[in-house]
Parts: sequence; structure tokens; C-alpha cells
Amino acid sequence: MSNRLSSKEDYEKLLDSYDTWLFDCDGVLWRGDHLIEGVVEVLDILRRRNKKIVFVTNNATKSRKSYKTKFDQLGVESHVDEIYGSAYAAAVYLSSVVKIPKTKKVYVIGQGGLEEELRDEGVNFIGGTDPADNTLAPFSLGDFVLDPDVAAVVCGLDTQINYTKLSKAFQYLTRNPDCLFIATNEDSTYPSAHGLLPGAGSISAPLRFSLGRSPVCTGKPSNTMLDCVKAKLVTSFPAAMNDSINDRG
Repeated sequence: MSNRLSSKEDYEKLLDSYDTWLFDCDGVLWRGDHLIEGVVEVLDILRRRNKKIVFVTNNATKSRKSYKTKFDQLGVESHVDEIYGSAYAAAVYLSSVVKIPKTKKVYVIGQGGLEEELRDEGVNFIGGTDPADNTLAPFSLGDFVLDPDVAAVVCGLDTQINYTKLSKAFQYLTRNPDCLFIATNEDSTYPSAHGLLPGAGSISAPLRFSLGRSPVCTGKPSNTMLDCVKAKLVTSFPAAMNDSINDRG
């Protein structure tokens, strides 16, 4: 059961209890391009007390480098190695956990941020922002040529989702029984500056339904995301952090 903090002593006790603090970004630090009041002050208090800060986000449309730019624009101190996004987790999962061979490729439903993280991890990919896949022209199965090197389909938030992308992903996942199905996150919605919009989980939902199969999720609140944070940053990870990473707030 959670307790509301009401005194200076309560806050001091909380601050003294943990060395590592995890923060969601969208809807917690900012809404759209508007910083939430008090964020800079809270983070400054933690840094002055030498606390480790980790920014965890399910937003897979931006790479960590792009996210750093947004932090800078909003006047929030951050470092690239403090930022852990679901796109980065998906790339690390493929490169370091699955250890996808260099000769293999990933078919991407997603945007430039996901592609950048895959590229930085040395993972080859097709689809994504390729103009050939970003089309409203009818999809013809007769014209489709299966790339035999595709070993995984990674699905993130894609604001240009279309029938062609879903159809190609479906073909790779059904024609190759060993093809991995990965979702950067399964959020049904995400908070924009003016309200909720469909999230990455809504993009992968047609594939889950048509396949009758659930993907491996690399975003919050999956253990895959938590393991990525543990492995890459935190050497002494308090047990209570398992709960904190599961709370979007």
C-alpha cells in the first residue's frame, strides 16, 4: 500500500533509502513539448545528493541521442548513458541477448529512432522508413519477394503504419517459423501535449491478432527492459527498483 508523503522527514527518509532513481519521461517529466513544473528542481536535488538517475521511456520513435536533444531543449540536465528507451532495449536484446548473426536482418515497423539504435548496435535491418514500404498503394502478395536473411520482426510506434508493412511483417513471421517477433512496448496509448493517442501496442495488435501469437516485449514493464538497465548501468540494483520501473508515474 502506498503512503502519501506529507512532511520534510518523510521526503528525507525516501531520499536516503535509494541510491538509484528511475524516471519515465512522457507524461512524467513532460507532456509533449511542455516541461512539467518542478522537474528541474527535483532532479537537481537528486544530483546534488549524488544519486544515480536513469530515464526510462517506452517511446521508440526517438533514439537516445535524439532524446538527449529534447532534454537539452527543455532545459533538463541529462547524459546519453542515463537514457534507456525501448528502441535501445530492442537493439540490445537482438545484439547481446539473441546475438543475431551479422549476416541476418530485422524487418522494422517503426521510425528513425528505432533504426538508429539498431544501426548503432550493428543490427542490419530493412523496412522502417524505406520509401518503398511507406506507401498507400495496394499490397500485392504476388509481387512480394521474401528476403531469406530476415530473422526477426521488430514493431514499434509507427505513425505511418500501413497495410504493406503489416503484410510484409506477417509474411516473415508465418513463412519462417524461427523468425522472432519483438515489440518495443505494448502501451495501448501514449500521452501527447493535447491528450492520449494510440501507442505502439496498438500498432502491433493487428499482428498479434492475425498470428495468434504475442511478441517478446522490450519495454516497460517487461523484465527485458529491466535487465537492460541492470546490465548496462546499475551494479547494485535495489530490489525496490523492480517496482519503480513498473510504475509509469
